[in-house]
Order: sequence, then structure tokens, then C-alpha cells
Amino acid sequence: MEERSETKHHYYRGLITAMAGGSPEHSALAMNLGAELRAALRKTGCRVFNSDLMIQTGSGEMLAYPDVSVVCGPFKRMPTRRNVVTNPFFVAEVLSPSTEANDRGEKSREYRLTPTLRQYALLSQETPLIEVHTRHDDGTWRITEFEGLDATLDLTALNCRIPLADLYDGVFDE
Repeated sequence: MEERSETKHHYYRGLITAMAGGSPEHSALAMNLGAELRAALRKTGCRVFNSDLMIQTGSGEMLAYPDVSVVCGPFKRMPTRRNVVTNPFFVAEVLSPSTEANDRGEKSREYRLTPTLRQYALLSQETPLIEVHTRHDDGTWRITEFEGLDATLDLTALNCRIPLADLYDGVFDE
């Protein structure tokens, strides 16, 4: 159904939910992050994707379209759904009022169950603020916040640093 649909859907434990469009701020922030990551990850074996790439989370119970994702190395795909990737290395969600509770709750838990995932970022579209969840070698997760246009986002799993001033450039009305 998804491959033929004009609408994207989020799948979780058998529940299918249509996804709404985002705001201009949401779109600009996701594009800025994708562009910065693309430039930083050239020739590293990692590829950056927009929200058209569907991933399956570690429990196998969620199929989602992260706003930005990174896959390092060859794709691993669902055997029955060749368009669904199962090995994201990094995912990012731009928070919006209608999705924030889900992005911080069940979606966050599902992403963290994905064995290949090393970092999960939540980006505010209202203020320069990014929360990064990082998996450590012992399997624990640590949350780090980066706030303000003078801060620099440190994506240690990707060996990438991005000034928040660059990420939020053009996001807010002047």
C-alpha cells in the first residue's frame, strides 16, 4: 500500500497513521541539517537521506520516515519490503507541536532499540536548541543539549561538528 500511496504513513504495532506536512521552519531546518551532513560525510561511506527513506526500528514494530537519516555502509533491507532500510546509523526529527510527544516517547524508544543506531537528534523549530541521544559502548544512552546560535552541534558518532548558526540559517523569519 505505501509504495502506491500519495500520502506517507507511520506504522507502529499494527496502527497506520497518515503523516501531516510540516511548517516552513520544519522543512528549512531538516534541509539545512541534511545539507550540512552531506557536505561533512562526503567520501566516508555514509549517505544522508531526507524524509523519503523509510526505516524499520529495532523491535520490528515501527516503520518511520525520519526527517533526516544517515546510513553507513551497504543498506540492510527488510526481506519483504525492499524499500525499507533496517540499519540507520543516525536519525533526526524536527520537533513540532503535533509530534513532539511521540518523537520524545515511543518513537525515541523504538529508535534506541535499533542496534545500528548510534545517535538520535531532536531539533527544535522554535528556538536554536538540539537534543542529541548518543549510544555509548556499554549500551547506555546519554543526552546532550546544544543551545543558542553560538553553540556547535557535536555529532560524535559521525565525527561531525556543525555550528547552530549554520543549521538555523534562514529558518526563522527575520
